[in-house]
Amino acid sequence: TLTEESDVFPTFQHDGTELLYMLEGEVTYRHGDQLFHLRPGDSLIFDADAPHGPEVLNKLPARYVSVIAYPQS
Repeated sequence: TLTEESDVFPTFQHDGTELLYMLEGEVTYRHGDQLFHLRPGDSLIFDADAPHGPEVLNKLPARYVSVIAYPQS
């Protein structure tokens, strides 16, 4: 959950594939050089190796589920 008290998030990079599912609020989410405006009910799946993270917190509170699948060795 992101609120007005939440810190500004830097971008993240890590192994795996990530899925976001928006529950509440609105965010503009960065993946690499692309921006995605996400609203409740929207989902986004991406390669987590590219820089990613919430770029703009458009409507707060914003809640989303993040599921990360890491590569198996």
